[in-house]
Amino acid sequence: MSAARSVAFDGAPLEREAPGIASRSIEVDGVRWAVVEFEPGISREEWCEEGHCGLVLEGEVVYELTAGDALRVVAGEAFALPEGDGHRARAGAAGARLFVIDRAP
Repeated sequence: MSAARSVAFDGAPLEREAPGIASRSIEVDGVRWAVVEFEPGISREEWCEEGHCGLVLEGEVVYELTAGDALRVVAGEAFALPEGDGHRARAGAAGARLFVIDRAP
């Protein structure tokens, strides 16, 4: 990191990523930081192989993994998804709100 600073998401525009999924994102030293909101029960249809780490702020999310496993993460728990391993998220019945950091390029 280049210098100490705070990062405010409330000024970033809310962008639709997919039906039922929206985010506010900011670039910090070349890396995307985002607050991602899922409506209840919404799933991503596409697989992602980009690495991410983050924290579930509200609700729960289940990451389906191409290896056939699943990773359930609830509010207050963090997660790390390695680059190259396919995954896609599904929000719980109450939806989910996540803080996500994409892995550095």
